[in-house]
Amino acid sequence: MRVLHTSDWHLGRILYKEPRAQDHDTVLQEIIAIARTDKPDLIVHSGDLFDHARPSYPDQERALLVLQELETVAPVVVLRGNHDSAYLFRLFATAAGPHSRIHYIDSPRDPKNGGVLRFPGPDDTVLRLAVLPFVHANRHLDMLADPDRWQSAYTERIGAMERELADELFRDFDPHREIAMFAAHLHLNGSNLARSERKAHIADYYATDTAHIPEVSYAAFGHIHKPQPLPGKVTGCYAGSPIQLDFGELGETKSVVLVDAEPGRPAQITLRELSGGRQLRRFHGTLDELRSQATLIGRDLCHITIRTDAPDLTLSEQVRTIIPDATVLEVITDCPGQKLPILSPDPETAGTEPSMPALFDDYLSAHGSKTVTADAVSRVFADIWSCLEEERPFLMPEEHTLTQPLSANPSLPTEENL
Repeated sequence: MRVLHTSDWHLGRILYKEPRAQDHDTVLQEIIAIARTDKPDLIVHSGDLFDHARPSYPDQERALLVLQELETVAPVVVLRGNHDSAYLFRLFATAAGPHSRIHYIDSPRDPKNGGVLRFPGPDDTVLRLAVLPFVHANRHLDMLADPDRWQSAYTERIGAMERELADELFRDFDPHREIAMFAAHLHLNGSNLARSERKAHIADYYATDTAHIPEVSYAAFGHIHKPQPLPGKVTGCYAGSPIQLDFGELGETKSVVLVDAEPGRPAQITLRELSGGRQLRRFHGTLDELRSQATLIGRDLCHITIRTDAPDLTLSEQVRTIIPDATVLEVITDCPGQKLPILSPDPETAGTEPSMPALFDDYLSAHGSKTVTADAVSRVFADIWSCLEEERPFLMPEEHTLTQPLSANPSLPTEENL
């Protein structure tokens, strides 16, 4: 059986106030064309369909139209990623109806009740697919406990889920006619980060153990944006994002993964390269050096730093004249003796306004905390903010914290000890 694996579309992404819709339109049409040409028996999207839990109506329409096109080729499984809304996925599933070939996996499922899906293939073969969407850490660990315990607590919980899925995946498994696969949206220890992932969800305590992955023919992973084989012994890939989402992905070649699997044989993996829409480019040099590279830049999305001997108020206009077809995201002056205000001083992570957790971290950096570690306070705040954005309830680790005043719970951050 043949499986097409894609991931991390992040529809609705904005970079330096520049919407990436036209880049997504380009690459999504490529993915549809690859599906029609290579004719997979199953299509797996391993999470982060959207960039925000509340995507715009045009982005929702864009996603649904592409998934419906893919559905005409083969059944489609879409996992909820850490950027996606479980409520929206359930709405999509309800609207699609029980007979749709698009399967929206909005939350972890009981292995015996939707956690393992089965898809018939040619010659009486059957593909069994265990599914595990993103799992938020606040449901499974005490965010105010010793930070050294966070990673082990989360890893142990995810490992238990994976073992339960594996038990059902291989229950009465016939290796002569069945194929086992696993799809998940997780951060694996040892993976190579792109630095464009959501910082709060690639913290050390979110890194899970590769040893817990079921021993399947292929493991389709999402969450990390840099395309790469999975660390560890299990055959699998992070499909990565289909476009360069941020400057942490500068120069990357994007792709989707084609997996050819037969019962009792190792899966064969083939990458189908994508154009990725407009490429990202960072330039640092003089105007003359920019002119010499203008033909190479073309329609790229550019972060430009120009070295000058004296201040020049027309610098931005000159840059845009030299590279008229490019999208200039920002122009910065590198002039000796003068420092201009830079709204985004770090091009590696810039491109959007600072998040509320980032601003709160700035506050903690300046003021600190007295009786609770600043790291613990930061994690709790980031988790609360994530719950607000994704319309999820914030679950406190201990029931008594909901009934006792803050003064009776010295482990909790209060106005006095922040």
